[in-house]
Amino acid sequence: MGQFFKTVLAVILGLLLFTFIGFFMLIGVVATASKEKKVEIASNSILFLDLNYEIMEQTKEGALDYMDLTSITKKSFGLTDLTKAIAKAKTDNNIKGIYIPLGSYSNGMASTEVLRDALIDFKKSGKFVLSYGDVATQKSYYLGSVSDKIYMNPKGFIELAGFGTRLTFYKGLLDKIGIEVQAFHRGKFKSAFDPFVRTDISESNRQQITELLSDVYAHFLTEVSKSRNIDPSSLNMYIDSLMIQNPRDAYNYKMIDGLKYYDEVLAELAEKSGIAKDAKVNFVKMKDYIETATPSMEILSGSQIAVIYAQGNIVDGQGDDENIGGDKYAAIIRKLRVDDDVKAIVLRINSGGGSALASEIIWREVALAKKKKPFIISFGDVAASGGYYIASPGDRIFAQPNTITGSIGVFGLIPNAQGLFADKLGITFDEVKITKHSVTNLGVKPLDDFESKVIQRNIDSTYETFLTRVATGRHQSFEDIENKAEGRVWSGVQAIKIGLVDQIGGLNDAINYAATKANIKDYKVSEYPKEKALIDRVLDGFNENQETKILEKEFGTQYKQVMQLKDLIQTRSIQARMPYIMEIE
Repeated sequence: MGQFFKTVLAVILGLLLFTFIGFFMLIGVVATASKEKKVEIASNSILFLDLNYEIMEQTKEGALDYMDLTSITKKSFGLTDLTKAIAKAKTDNNIKGIYIPLGSYSNGMASTEVLRDALIDFKKSGKFVLSYGDVATQKSYYLGSVSDKIYMNPKGFIELAGFGTRLTFYKGLLDKIGIEVQAFHRGKFKSAFDPFVRTDISESNRQQITELLSDVYAHFLTEVSKSRNIDPSSLNMYIDSLMIQNPRDAYNYKMIDGLKYYDEVLAELAEKSGIAKDAKVNFVKMKDYIETATPSMEILSGSQIAVIYAQGNIVDGQGDDENIGGDKYAAIIRKLRVDDDVKAIVLRINSGGGSALASEIIWREVALAKKKKPFIISFGDVAASGGYYIASPGDRIFAQPNTITGSIGVFGLIPNAQGLFADKLGITFDEVKITKHSVTNLGVKPLDDFESKVIQRNIDSTYETFLTRVATGRHQSFEDIENKAEGRVWSGVQAIKIGLVDQIGGLNDAINYAATKANIKDYKVSEYPKEKALIDRVLDGFNENQETKILEKEFGTQYKQVMQLKDLIQTRSIQARMPYIMEIE
């Protein structure tokens, strides 16, 4: 027994010592990171624009990872800061051009459009943009196609095969383990529940996906044709016939400008930047360049345009950094509504939706704020279902041509795991109840007809509320919106034609419009949600559920599908959610 207590005491002391040492290591890491880092931008420099990571809308500060204490010091730069840096480089005499490594870039098409537009604007200065890669995906090629020169490794790989997508279905798996999914919905195109009740794509879903991809692909052809001076029909033939199998083919068909090794590219970059061919190129990493960006001058009037970034699933309650909590975002909008210094609000949305109730809570605050000051909407890669719900009261909606939007419809899922419990696990349930429905189903048995009708009535009521919100916000009749709804998704181009979007444009266009509508010229842009304090980011690391990291590591590229299965099976509330996870390939 004495040895046992000695062992326990040793373990406790060891843990205390580990925590003590770890705490001071963390202090050291943070102290080092917090020292002001001054990066001098040398003359004849080239901005190194490496975008091969998941680009969020807003710059995200690092949170503590107990496996890597330095994670607290790492930033993930968002789309807004990236475009600001490119705009700054346009007039920076020390920056002679931009270099883009192609790689396996995989961000959304609308985000890519924003970056392309920023690069096109940068070129108006007369400075160069050059792209190079050993590998080029369709998306990285699309981004790089605005370059003055595109080079590839002679032995590299290029992917140009057209756009498509693959959906994942879980019904076969659920059948095997004895789970039946009881689905309720409104909108014939609403198909978020299809993966749980079907084994293939429905005809209505195939139709909307085909039309959406066709719009995105047509825009891709148009823009690449302009940049590369290639006839669109010829470009389509090259892609449709798989005529471009390698960089040599790409060069022969004028898709790229040359086959070079990296050392040859470096020599050309040196020459372009005004230094000797064999001299070391003065690359400036984007993270360093953003940190050196001159802060905007404080406006004496105090006038502000508030930009709210709403990215991720819409969830009930406060949510977290990865999603849009209904209560949290309603509180932000409420605060800005009563702030007299805030003259206009821009809501930047990149969301496929989620909880219908949380969407309604946010909608209410948007509608109230609109009565007091201009409220402008900017769509990112996706603004669909609940993402469109919260946008509908806005004064004006901006989107990119390849934004995915619409999906005005709702659904609900109730799993019935009776087969799993009884047949697979040998678990049974019994009940004692005073009234017919005093014991909730809880997914352990099938719903009866009465219960199904009650749920469907709730679905119908939520759908009609959704339609009413959109009809009121878009100044159209209920019947007109109903014809455009049915859960169908639209491209930004089509959404303008049917009146769900007002104008093609990015976040800056929305901000400029907000300033005009508010009749202000001198203002500063304030961003929300506000950046978390260091101590909160440290606590986030300690409090973070490690399950997500484990799943992401184990399932790799299938991680999103696993989380889709987990989230939707656990969902109990009515959902206004985009009908599928669609990765355009």
